[in-house]
Amino acid sequence: AEACYSASAGGTSVCPNGQRSQTGPGAGDHCPRGTSGCDHGTHVAGIAAGRGSSFSGVAPDADVIAVQVFTQFEGFSSCFPSPSPCVGAYTSDIISGLEFVYAQRTERNVAAANMSLGGGTSTVPCDSDPTKPIIDNLRSAGIATVISSGNGGNSNGIGAPGCISTAITVGSTDDGSLGTGTDVVSSFSNSDTFLDLLAPGRWIESSIPDGGYSNYSGTSMTAPHVAGAWALLKGKKPDATVDEVFNALANTGVPIRDSRNGLTKPRIPVDAALDALDGGGP
Repeated sequence: AEACYSASAGGTSVCPNGQRSQTGPGAGDHCPRGTSGCDHGTHVAGIAAGRGSSFSGVAPDADVIAVQVFTQFEGFSSCFPSPSPCVGAYTSDIISGLEFVYAQRTERNVAAANMSLGGGTSTVPCDSDPTKPIIDNLRSAGIATVISSGNGGNSNGIGAPGCISTAITVGSTDDGSLGTGTDVVSSFSNSDTFLDLLAPGRWIESSIPDGGYSNYSGTSMTAPHVAGAWALLKGKKPDATVDEVFNALANTGVPIRDSRNGLTKPRIPVDAALDALDGGGP
């Protein structure tokens, strides 16, 4: 299943048909190369479920429902600090994308909806955000909405919509890649008491359009680690609730202390979580 929701409130649609929405084969294709940010979704999808002769995502046997929710903008004021043209997402398009995923639940075994996006900073859960109702609907259907915490380097705030209390919000740790530390909270990663999980997010190699690979950093790279892990755990126990999968990941997590705020959060360990789910064995 594929869909695109773009330019609902202005800007240029990046849906392949040039319209504000599209569903069906090809609808979830990446936006035009040369536009800043158009490698992003492919890189994220590769982390969650990539499969190849020399590369694997977290859940290589999982399928991806590709949903494009970005819009193209031009000009310094719209794109800074990224070069122009660039992409950004309207909340209304994000909601439409999540509603599309929710509609797939009766025909497809959907484990998680990944959202490697967001903006702003909230120091408390932002449950007035208009995205919360559809996140709650997904959760009630056993589907987790996994969201990156944001890259502002805040030690007491999380970006929206990751600040929604019923989402699974993920911050970044370094994993030793390219000379970084191991199991250290990344300096760019937003954090607060209501952050849920940690996963690797600095210098993560994954796929980019047209068959290439690249190392990217950001909490955008952390969320698909968790979404892929969610697919693996749901593969072991298809009827597991969001709480059951979350508890398996969190309770077996490696405790990582953030020196900026003294908070300790669990960095996911997929093998241990699989062993722990429902008290089962390896």
